[in-house]
This record gives sequence, C-alpha cells and structure tokens, in this order.
Amino acid sequence: METTIILLIIIILPIIFYLVKNQKKQVKSPHIKKQEIIDNYSEEMKEILCNESYNPEIRTREKIKLMKKINYELSMNLFFTEEESKEVLELLAKMK
Repeated sequence: METTIILLIIIILPIIFYLVKNQKKQVKSPHIKKQEIIDNYSEEMKEILCNESYNPEIRTREKIKLMKKINYELSMNLFFTEEESKEVLELLAKMK
C-alpha cells in the first residue's frame, strides 16, 4: 500500500513539474515592448537631466554618453527599424 502511494507520487510529480514548466508565458506584443523600451530610455534621460549636481557641461557629456549607448542598443534590437531608432533618438535628444 505504501509503496503504491510512493510509486504514484514518483510518477505524478514529474508530470506536474513538466506541465507547470511548459505553460506558455504571457508574451507581450511588439508595440507594447517597444513602448516599454522607449519609456525606460526616457527615464534614464530624465535622471541625467534632473540631477542638479551636474553642471551643464557634465550634463551634456552624460547625455551624449547615454545617447551613444541607446543608439548602439537600438541598432542591435530586432524590434526597432532604423527609422524608428532615429525617431526615438530624436525624441530623447529634444528632452530638456
């Protein structure tokens, strides 16, 4: 009796783990994912621009450094076309 219960547990547990592991995760649409990426970049830019401890020269240098990083990341990102990347960079460059 006990061995039967143990055997059933040994058989059922891997099946449960397999089913739980293979459940499909909620996939975001490309539009939503793009907007999240843009929002994250905007937040990074706001942090640089709002930091009052930076003098204007340092703030400009940090902004350029961030723009280069974002440009590189967008060029490697499959979600964004070259045109969309340019639009995002222009949007971020206009932030003050």
